[in-house]
Amino acid sequence: MVAVPSFFSCRGFLIMDLPNLTPNERVVLWDLMRNYPTEFYKNKTNFFINEMWRYIREKRVWRISIMGETRGGKSECGSTIAFWYVKLFNLLFKKGHFKDLDVSSQGVLLRELTFEIQYVYDNQQVYKTNLKRRTAEGTLVYGQIHQIDEEKSSIGGIGSYSDQTETENLNNITAKFNQSEIWIQPLQLGIKNCPYGLKVFKKDELNRVNWCLLHKMEQEPNGATMIKFLGWVKIPLHTNEDFRQKYNLLKNEWIKKEISGRADERLQKRIESAKMLLKEYPQYFTFNDKGRCKYTRDEQISLLDMLSANSQIDTNYNYTEKFDIVTKARLFAERMKEISR
Repeated sequence: MVAVPSFFSCRGFLIMDLPNLTPNERVVLWDLMRNYPTEFYKNKTNFFINEMWRYIREKRVWRISIMGETRGGKSECGSTIAFWYVKLFNLLFKKGHFKDLDVSSQGVLLRELTFEIQYVYDNQQVYKTNLKRRTAEGTLVYGQIHQIDEEKSSIGGIGSYSDQTETENLNNITAKFNQSEIWIQPLQLGIKNCPYGLKVFKKDELNRVNWCLLHKMEQEPNGATMIKFLGWVKIPLHTNEDFRQKYNLLKNEWIKKEISGRADERLQKRIESAKMLLKEYPQYFTFNDKGRCKYTRDEQISLLDMLSANSQIDTNYNYTEKFDIVTKARLFAERMKEISR
């Protein structure tokens, strides 16, 4: 095991104590205590940071899944872990650990990391869009860590499976540039090739720490995922007040978007694509003397396919979504026709 850098110990991060559980909390955790009698009394904070340090040293993607109750401290834990990650990465960067990497020729930046509000996203669709944009602009940074807060569960809507598949494919592509991720999902530990998962269980406001249950997640050959409880991780609140203030403002914007019904990013992307079709290619949505559109839906979908192939549309839509897009474009065209009368 690689030794954890000394600055963690000297700042009191690795004090090997355990949470002071109430009788009710022990009742809730009774099954865990019974099934893991040894692990339940282990503080694994040192182990957790050591593993993060090892992944960075081995130039591997570090993915963490965090779950827990609303207002339980999930986002704070995620941000603290991100700040830890950046500090560890930069220690190795200053020592020249990554100087053998040839990523600049592929349009990827190699430099010391920061964790700022621009690397926090309200859902996976926004995260994917930003990854694509940074890749196209040449502003993707090797080893950058991102916080997806909070990941939306698939509810089976149009494009939900395609969205999940696109996320997985994009993650596989960008893995060679070490885009590390913290996935926050309140109701369950998301898999997404995460080696470890944290369940935020206890908020100690007096000592400004969160206590988390650490789980090891391993994929079996049959596709099943084995989850094993390892012990407790103690995560203090980070001290970056400027980041915290910006995050709270961003969270308020997300709440407004949720209330207004604009939270379905994939739906918004389809509406934007429909408006783009009508604006850039109005000839495909004109009407004949009988009031019918001159082009069929299949022809309009073919246009959409060509635009996707030329990267003029950056979302991987399935057929149902494409049908929905051209239907919306036709409706927009009908409305414009009625207004012009």
